[in-house]
Amino acid sequence: MTDKKSNIDILFDEFLKKFPKEYHDNVNIIKNYVINYVRKSGMTIKYLKACTPYKGVRTNKQVIICSPQFMDTLGDFLYTLFHEIRHEQQIGKIKMDNPITDYDLEDFEKIYHQYWEMELDADQFAKNMVAQLVVMSHLPIEIAKGNLSLSPYIENYPNSSRFVRQSLEPIISLIKDMKKRGEKFTGLEDIPIIKQHLNNLQDLI
Repeated sequence: MTDKKSNIDILFDEFLKKFPKEYHDNVNIIKNYVINYVRKSGMTIKYLKACTPYKGVRTNKQVIICSPQFMDTLGDFLYTLFHEIRHEQQIGKIKMDNPITDYDLEDFEKIYHQYWEMELDADQFAKNMVAQLVVMSHLPIEIAKGNLSLSPYIENYPNSSRFVRQSLEPIISLIKDMKKRGEKFTGLEDIPIIKQHLNNLQDLI
């Protein structure tokens, strides 16, 4: 009788199909590093097979990755994972202000400034982690370029401030409306578009 595979093993098995067989051990170096990193940090990483337009989100209780099996490359998955892990570190370890819960919702400019600063920090952190894992894996550059590359949207994320601002505005408006109606709001997990999926979360790592 064989042990049941974890969801992270199943996910990496899917990504492995895109790599030549002789490099599977190199990819497993990446997988083992990710698993050890998450377990050492004590973070809870969940995932949904199908979810919101967001690729990832951090709530008060966990990091949630959306539809990782549909991401174009292993690089995109690693970036998304470490981007959201960085947000958890920002709030927990680094003690940065959480603009969505700590700031006056009427002061959108202050909220956006802090939010975008955190996004840029998470973007750089995630890209550095992907680069580190490429080096650690000892994959040939042509293999890494094909399977650990990042989507153009991710590569150009620092130029997406206008898009992020436009995405943040309706979220803040929704939170304000929830509070006016006397509804509970302690974090993003209380927003309906996210809350409706929480019962379908599965352990990733």
